[in-house]
Amino acid sequence: MSIISLLDVEHRLRDVSSVALGGMLLENRPSSLVRALLRAGTTDLFLCSAPAASWDADVLIGAGRVSTVRIPHISLASLGLAPQARRAAEDGSVTFEDCDEALLLGGYIAADHNAAVQVLDNMGTNDLVDDNPLTVTSGGLTGVAPLRVDVALLHAPLGDENGNLVHFGSRWADVLIARAARHVIVQVDRVISTAEAARLGVSIPGYLVDDVVETPFGAHPLGSVGSYTADLAHLRDYQEQTKAGGFSDYIAQHCDVDHDTYVAGLPAARLRDLERGAC
Repeated sequence: MSIISLLDVEHRLRDVSSVALGGMLLENRPSSLVRALLRAGTTDLFLCSAPAASWDADVLIGAGRVSTVRIPHISLASLGLAPQARRAAEDGSVTFEDCDEALLLGGYIAADHNAAVQVLDNMGTNDLVDDNPLTVTSGGLTGVAPLRVDVALLHAPLGDENGNLVHFGSRWADVLIARAARHVIVQVDRVISTAEAARLGVSIPGYLVDDVVETPFGAHPLGSVGSYTADLAHLRDYQEQTKAGGFSDYIAQHCDVDHDTYVAGLPAARLRDLERGAC
């Protein structure tokens, strides 16, 4: 395990073909790592996530970096649909695989267990699995093949120098995603000592983590549970700007810049409000 920089991340992500994003909807999403992935110039990606993704998946899709998506839900939560994902679905520029939570998570579980198939019958099946190319039939049971990815990008509020992570609240599917990935990169808002991580309670052990990047406010414009909430004003501006044809300008201003420049450009008063909202 190593502590690396976002520039190191850009170099490591240049040749990947499949990426899984951690967190859930507007919380604990790896936004600074996604911006690094954009700067790396990687294209033709297979993209998966926890069952619900948001801004992070939307910007990757909008920037033309993704060819195939296996995520049941992408939106900006209460603000409505994710504009670039909706556009790509309508014009057919990206393949959106039909899947629900069971099909997605079952693939991670099969990869974790190094199994040829994860049976879905005990996870719940519906008509979505009928004739679905993601399913496998074995012994009269319906299952899903392993879903392995080149790299998992995760966020945690805290992490130590050995890669042990501390979450406040749910880890959602992050453990499954980490186990299904060949390489795991985690952004943390703050690196702490191993003693402090042990005192607070390790949520994901360091043996599942390959690299840690310290990025204060790294989940912004999404939230880091226990540290700051999602910036709904920023997300609303993103939604309106991209709908008006300003997506490339948004990327140039907010994603093509390094992390320190990005954070320095955020209103300090708003950041304080986001922190207070998490208390």
